[in-house]
Amino acid sequence: MNFEPTETQALFKAAAERHVADCVPDLVARRAARAETGGFSRANWRRLADSGLLALPVSEAHGGLGGGAAELALVQEAFGHGLAPEPWLDVAVIAAGLLDRGGDDNQRAAWLAPLIAGETLVSLAHAERAARFDPGHVDTRATVQGDRVLLDGAKIAVMAGAAADALIVSARGEAGIDLWLVPTTAPGVSPRVFALADGSLGAEIALHSVAISAADRLPGGWAALPAVAARARLAAAAEMLGLAVLLFETSLAYAKTRQQFGQPLGRFQVIQHWLTDAYAQVEQMRSQVLRAALAPEPAAARAAAGAFAYCAETALKIGQMAVQLHGGMGVTDELVVGHALKRLYVLGLTFGNATAALDAWRAAA
Repeated sequence: MNFEPTETQALFKAAAERHVADCVPDLVARRAARAETGGFSRANWRRLADSGLLALPVSEAHGGLGGGAAELALVQEAFGHGLAPEPWLDVAVIAAGLLDRGGDDNQRAAWLAPLIAGETLVSLAHAERAARFDPGHVDTRATVQGDRVLLDGAKIAVMAGAAADALIVSARGEAGIDLWLVPTTAPGVSPRVFALADGSLGAEIALHSVAISAADRLPGGWAALPAVAARARLAAAAEMLGLAVLLFETSLAYAKTRQQFGQPLGRFQVIQHWLTDAYAQVEQMRSQVLRAALAPEPAAARAAAGAFAYCAETALKIGQMAVQLHGGMGVTDELVVGHALKRLYVLGLTFGNATAALDAWRAAA
């Protein structure tokens, strides 16, 4: 079977690699981007829009490029390998995916089109403290009062929440759970910004009688969430693959040059065993990501959950090996090893941890 990307897929991957090379050429540039408001560079975000990569996950019918799972995986792997700080996964894959699949024409015109153009950011506010990775556990309430809907509750771990112009908020009403579009400037929206392990900025969002209208409900949002979550898990697995490749390449180069007891570290048999195991694990991760990216639609969600669970655990093993090989410097911000490992810890909680993904994989059997 031929696993080489098509010409179009190769162009998308090259665009992602070019973005990283131009915008985040080294750790100095990455730290500078993380220090900006929101935790990333808005100028670089607009360059992503100009390249078309923000439009890639969105269907052609709604102004996007209609990229499939394979295209998303290739781009996300390139972003992982280049330690890209932009919230492409959280905004372009998750939030845009919900607007694309679950929004109406007015909502897509108001929020999806400017999102693709790099003018606005939208983020999903779904996780709650008591949910414990249960996607159906939503305590936030949506109460109808005349022609208004009042939202009350609290959301945690809102990725890119520090920079979002609007939130897609899950809330429970009389008819069940719905997703609602809420501008972050709406009265009653109280964000608390915090830094995540990888330096990105998330937010906890308190909602105190936030008044919206019935037109702010995404008509197909809640029904679209499982498919969007599956695609996000695949994209996260692909980024973890890119990070694992980076960690392996960095460790291999270090073992060839670092001298210990008068010879390179790579001459020691135990180091050779570590690197051999890491190489095999990287290739197993690649197989899982490819399998999920090429899975037919009925099996796509289960394959994505399996790939995510495997990559989340395996990439951390490679990261921990890289830290041990580099010694104390491995956990600092002076080396790419520390940056990559911290990003792995954040990615490993995309719609739940590896155990939650395995539960989803078993439930779909």
